[in-house]
Amino acid sequence: MQKRQQIEYGDFQTPDELSQQVVTLLKCIGVQPTVILEPTCGFGSFVHASIDGFGNGASYYAFDMNSSYLEQLKQRVPSDLLQMTIRRQNFFEHNWKAFFANMASENILVIGNPPWVTNSTLGTLGSQNVPVKTNFQGYRGFDAKTGKANFDIAEWMLITLIESLQHNTACVAMLCKSATARKVLQYFWKKGAHVSQSSLHTIDAKAHFGVSVDACLFITHIENGTCSTDATIYSALNFTDNTARFGLSGKKLIADLDAYQHTKFIDGTAYYTWRSGVKHDASNVMEFTQHGSGFVNGFGDVVDLEPDYVFPLLKSSDIANNRLTPRKFIIITQHHVGEDTETLQYDAPKTWEYLMKHAAILDRRKSSIYRRRSRFAIFGIGDYSFAPWKVTISGLYKHIRFSAIGTISEKPIMVDDTCYFIPCFSQEEAVFVTTLLNSDVCQNFLRSLIFFDAKRPITKDILQRIDLKKLADYYHPEEHTSSYFSQAQVGLTGQTSLVFET
Repeated sequence: MQKRQQIEYGDFQTPDELSQQVVTLLKCIGVQPTVILEPTCGFGSFVHASIDGFGNGASYYAFDMNSSYLEQLKQRVPSDLLQMTIRRQNFFEHNWKAFFANMASENILVIGNPPWVTNSTLGTLGSQNVPVKTNFQGYRGFDAKTGKANFDIAEWMLITLIESLQHNTACVAMLCKSATARKVLQYFWKKGAHVSQSSLHTIDAKAHFGVSVDACLFITHIENGTCSTDATIYSALNFTDNTARFGLSGKKLIADLDAYQHTKFIDGTAYYTWRSGVKHDASNVMEFTQHGSGFVNGFGDVVDLEPDYVFPLLKSSDIANNRLTPRKFIIITQHHVGEDTETLQYDAPKTWEYLMKHAAILDRRKSSIYRRRSRFAIFGIGDYSFAPWKVTISGLYKHIRFSAIGTISEKPIMVDDTCYFIPCFSQEEAVFVTTLLNSDVCQNFLRSLIFFDAKRPITKDILQRIDLKKLADYYHPEEHTSSYFSQAQVGLTGQTSLVFET
């Protein structure tokens, strides 16, 4: 129960030493607050560090949901500290805009360590400690229903606080995941909001909190009339060990703005549409190893299936580690999204019987994408999935390697939904594209875009930015490269894209 509560409320108390280091850093850059707020204070580690660092000339506010923590905090607060408000407060029910509206003339410091848990994790726990569900990131369609719309609770909190401070002079200094800080900044940069002088300072989350996650101290300043679209990453709690400067170029996020300048000439039109692999959310049922002429599922059961509906499969780890001979197989229940699966009863009775045997598992798949779909539906499937060749890459690993894969026993090799690929019509085309993508220029370009600490470093959005025509023109300026791609995607996507047409 205690572990569940710790996860639910993000209850990882900040060590006093770390809080003191943060306050010392803020003082070094000239932060002189007249109001200091710790909105989810817990034991009040940052409150105490702020009192020691900034003294009793400021007004202090410490809020938390846990009454026992607040009682302990009250006992530790110096008796001569007169301007101190300690209150039990649900962050999600508080009117933060109204709270800050009366502080127009103040220099505000919002400091602390908000929960690092995600909204989907809280949903799994059945927690009520969540914000009102809104698509505040503005995702559309499929993205709004899947992992892209998942967010840290800290992300929602930081956006709420910074939005509420837009008419104030303030500094926000919060411990959070590095990815969360980037998402928050990108959100405000795209809005043209008042955020400036932003930085991320790497911390050792394993040492301080016992969790393996890329985390940082996120600092940003808010002041009317000032805004920027870049931030600097530092490898420690200082302003000397800078490692990269990230930010927007146009409306696109760049991981390393300085490195990007050398390869940005290939940032353009993808020509191909990058696709993700097959998504089914039931690996024990849908994936197999081969056993003689039959197959073994994830439960260790030997099953008999019609071969026409079983395809070779490469997983993300296979692609990343260059293991290109499939060891797994997968049931493909549809040839395109939305296809009626009821025909399997007649076309593949053994496969249908198998699926019905495990229907309880397949019917319980949690993602909303399966609602109102054919029974046993899959995603990431279309004519492009059955192309004779694919150029593919894993989205999960920190090294960048593209591979060309073909067919086995006249069946195209499928990849899972953590991989991306472009369909090709011939081995020659696939090898040529793979060579371009693995070139130094392309690799350096991708490194300037990729945040390698992200859960999925390589994304479709990043891959779509590689302009293969410009890349081919750079390496083969005298070649008639249109011959490699003259019919790219015809019949695979419903659109013609005459790549490298001259």
